Amino acid sequence: MITCPPIFLRPSSQQKIGVFYSHIGIDPSAIMRAVLVNLQYDEVAQGGSTLTQQLVKNNLLSPERSLERKLWEAGLALIVEARYSKEEILEMYFNTTFFGNHSTGIRRAARNYFGIEPKQLSLMECAVLAGLPNAPTDLNPYNDMEACRRRRDLVLENMHDQGFITGNQLNHAKKADIVLR
Repeated sequence: MITCPPIFLRPSSQQKIGVFYSHIGIDPSAIMRAVLVNLQYDEVAQGGSTLTQQLVKNNLLSPERSLERKLWEAGLALIVEARYSKEEILEMYFNTTFFGNHSTGIRRAARNYFGIEPKQLSLMECAVLAGLPNAPTDLNPYNDMEACRRRRDLVLENMHDQGFITGNQLNHAKKADIVLR
C-alpha cells in the first residue's frame, strides 16, 4: 500500500471527509437529504454516499445505479468500517480514487500533476489533490486553473476552520502558485 501524506488523513481535506470520523460507514442524514432532493428533481441530482461507500462501490461493485447495488454498497460499507480503522479506509480510498488527468490513486496523481512522490507533496499541493476527486475533470488544473485554485483555497479554508492548519500556513499555501510538471 502506498503511504498517503498525513494531510490526506485529516478529516477536513475534502468536504465529504468532514463527517467521516462520526459515521459508521453510512450517513443516514445524507441519504435522506439525497432522497428528498432526488424526489424533488425526479432524477438522481445528488448522492448520499460516504467515502466508505464510494470505496466499496469503486473497488467491489459495479457502477450501475440500482437499489440492489445501493443496498449491497451500504452493507459492505458497514463491514469495511467494522474491520478497518478510519485511517486505513482513507488510505485505501485515496490510493484507489480517480484524480483526473489519467490519475487513479495518490501516487499517480502526485507524479502526473507535480512530478513527485506523495510523501514530497507540500500542503498546497496536497490541497490541490484533495480537492480533485469532487469533480476531477472540471477541477483539473490543466483544464481550468482558476477552478482548481478556488477549490484548493476552499480545502485550505476548511482545514484552517477545523484547526488542522494555522493562519500562517493557510495564507502561505493560498499565495503559492500551482506549478505543474
